[in-house]
Amino acid sequence: MLTIKEALNLPVMARTKLIAGESGLNNPIKWVTTVEIIEDITRFQEGEFLITTGYGLGEDTVYRERLLTLIRKKKLAGMALYTGFYIEEVPYSVREAAEQTGLPLIEIPTSINFSAVTKAILEQLANRQIRLLEASLSIHKEMTKLALGNDGLQQVLEKLSKLTHSSMYVFDDMYHLSAHVSRHDDVNVQENTVYLRNEAFNLKEFMSASESNQDPFLRYTWHGFPSFLTTVMNGEFTYGYLLMIHEKNYPSEMDEVILEHVSTLIGIEFVKKHAIEEAKVRLQGELLEEILQKKDLDILNAKRRGLRLGFDLSGRQAVLFVKVTESSPVVKEQSDWGKQLYYVVSKQLQKAGVQFILLPKTDSLAALVDVNGETPAEQKKRLMDISKRINEHWSFHYSSPLTIGIGRAYEDMGLLSSSGKQAEHAVMYAGLLFTKTRIVHYDDLGFYHLLIHLQESGMAIEDYYRQYLGELTAGERHRTDLILTLETYLGQNCHIQQTASLLYVHRHTLKYRLGQIEKKTGMSFQRAEDRLNLHLAVMAYKFCHASRN
Repeated sequence: MLTIKEALNLPVMARTKLIAGESGLNNPIKWVTTVEIIEDITRFQEGEFLITTGYGLGEDTVYRERLLTLIRKKKLAGMALYTGFYIEEVPYSVREAAEQTGLPLIEIPTSINFSAVTKAILEQLANRQIRLLEASLSIHKEMTKLALGNDGLQQVLEKLSKLTHSSMYVFDDMYHLSAHVSRHDDVNVQENTVYLRNEAFNLKEFMSASESNQDPFLRYTWHGFPSFLTTVMNGEFTYGYLLMIHEKNYPSEMDEVILEHVSTLIGIEFVKKHAIEEAKVRLQGELLEEILQKKDLDILNAKRRGLRLGFDLSGRQAVLFVKVTESSPVVKEQSDWGKQLYYVVSKQLQKAGVQFILLPKTDSLAALVDVNGETPAEQKKRLMDISKRINEHWSFHYSSPLTIGIGRAYEDMGLLSSSGKQAEHAVMYAGLLFTKTRIVHYDDLGFYHLLIHLQESGMAIEDYYRQYLGELTAGERHRTDLILTLETYLGQNCHIQQTASLLYVHRHTLKYRLGQIEKKTGMSFQRAEDRLNLHLAVMAYKFCHASRN
């Protein structure tokens, strides 16, 4: 863009004089407007350079007030007033307002023609736009070549860095550095942090600062270097962030054009990689579905298919089952979480350095994970750690929570369907555990294992819990308040004060409730066998009702 300062250096402006607003000399001019009488100030657009005769400004009239209002709106790039037609000099109030708002105010003598000034500035604007368009087309051709190539993200960055004369840094959606090229001597990278002259670049802070900014590019100056930050997105899906730091210490209009091209190209690289992974996951999903369903499974053929997909099925494997268990009211309705689940889970499994194949569905995902060469305790710990990182990554972006179930590890491929069922059961019955958690290993279900087997064998579990809970479950209206009191009391090892605190009741109220429980069940808290049978009965009651939901 042509700035006010550059316009003042044009030959036609040689006899003009800047009388106020010097701080705005670098304002870019987007268009030139000439008017004699200022009437409707709402018609002026951002960045206009206004040339006017100053009609009606000689006295304290509505024209002067209208002009002052226009100046204070800070829309104009600059303003030029003719003296000698209607005013001998620019009024002090106008000069003062221009100075306060940083609006360059230029005095033009009558010897300079209106049309000559307008023509000279518009010619400059047109010439610059033509040069910008030519350069943009040239850059577009180069970018298209890169987009159509098969280079990876790092190779693309190296080529872009030379083309743009910039240091470039690509971060993933968790603000971790994915790829970079540094051209500044004062820049160094340590793990996920970029330092310029020993000052760390905090991506999270910059993104927080730009939340209210509607501009897709956050511009700032870092130690004198023009820098740009933009989000790399595809629709509403965020792949990561791009940071560019220019080698030269002044920005140009071309930098803006380049930035748009570059951010688009980086997005294309992410999308290309994601598209390849999506094609791969479809093939993996078909194989994993056959393994989990164990329907007409040809084990030798499945192992060969696994090897073609880069997964060795001859080792020890376990299944993770990840499910979006609640829909948050603060986010708009999401009908299909599959892509988001695939992206987050695959990212964390890749970082963990394990083999895996995935089967995403509408609101859940199954992952077959290699845990070969570890003891059972180490396998469980590693899978729990991976699940925690998956949950942290998900929570970083989404308010709808996950529940993650972990099945047992098996070397026999024919038993992997059992691991899948176990992982689903861990998710289904996670809410039954006294200690609430979003990540559950099947082994954590304890006594519920037996209940699951009894239910699958067709046993009537209701008969069991009714035998011990008695009148607490009689009729249609169960005494859920007393059942909760019973569960909490037994869970706190029959400690009155701790139970009362957890239930937010007075201990006398608690003692009354406990008496009611003994009366309605015919059991005594003084007998260890009765306490055990009541505890198991409560677990069976919860299990049956969880199965129905």
